[in-house]
Amino acid sequence: MNAQKSPVSKNGTRSKNSLDAHLGDEARFIRSWLENPKIAGAIAPSGRFLARALAQCVNPVAPGPIIELGPGTGPVTQALLARGVPASKLILVEYEKSFCTLLARKFPGVKIVRGDAYRLADTLKGILTEKPSAVVSSLPLLTAPEHDRLMLVRQAMELMGENGRFVQFTYGVKSPVPTHLGDSLHVRIQALAPIWLNIPPARIYIYRPANGPTSFKEPPDVIDELLRKSRRAAQEIRAEFFEARARIVSNGRRAGR
Repeated sequence: MNAQKSPVSKNGTRSKNSLDAHLGDEARFIRSWLENPKIAGAIAPSGRFLARALAQCVNPVAPGPIIELGPGTGPVTQALLARGVPASKLILVEYEKSFCTLLARKFPGVKIVRGDAYRLADTLKGILTEKPSAVVSSLPLLTAPEHDRLMLVRQAMELMGENGRFVQFTYGVKSPVPTHLGDSLHVRIQALAPIWLNIPPARIYIYRPANGPTSFKEPPDVIDELLRKSRRAAQEIRAEFFEARARIVSNGRRAGR
C-alpha cells in the first residue's frame, strides 16, 4: 500500500494543516516557539516529572473545576487526568489555535477555551458555573510584564475564592510573583522543592488567598517515590534524558540552517 502524501499547495509546499497532522508534539511546540517565543514561552513541553509534580498539587475530588492555563500539547493535562481529575472537571485555556485543535483530539471530554489567559475573567465569562478549586499554569510568566502577572493572579484569586490555589512553575530562580508583593495581593506564597530531573530544572510555586485555610501539606515528592521504584525510575530517567538530548540536537540543527 502506498503511503498517503500530504496535499501540496500551488507553490509546491505542503500545507500547514497537513504538516500539523504529521508533526510530533515536540516539533509542534518548537515550531510554535519559533513563530512566537513570548506566547509559547519554553523551548519544549513540560517533562514528565514536572507534569506529575504539578498534578500532585491539586485535589482531584475538590468541588469545582480545575483550570489549566497554557496547556500547549497537553503533558500537564495528561498528568492531571492520570492523577484522577475527571475530564469533565478540566477547563483548558489556550491561545494558539493549532494547540486547541490538537488538545481536542487528544483529550475528548475536556473543555477547551481559546482565549487570552491574562484576561482570565473575560475569557471564562459565561463558562464557569461554580468556583474553580485550582488554577494550574504553564504560562511563561517571566516573559510578561510584572503588572500582567499580578493582574493574572488577582483575577484567579477572585474567581476561585478563599479555598483556591494558583499553581505555577518557573525555570527562574525566583517566584514569578515577587514575594514582597504577596501582602499587597493578599496571597501567601509557597515554594516547593525543585524538580531536578526536569530538563531544565524547574520549581513550582503555589499562591493561595491570605484569608484561606492556613494548613497546606506539600505534595509528596514525586521524584523520591519514583526513585524507590528503582527499575521503573531508571527507565523513565533514561527516556527523559534521551528525549532532552533529541530536543537539543534538533534545536542545534535548526539553528544551523
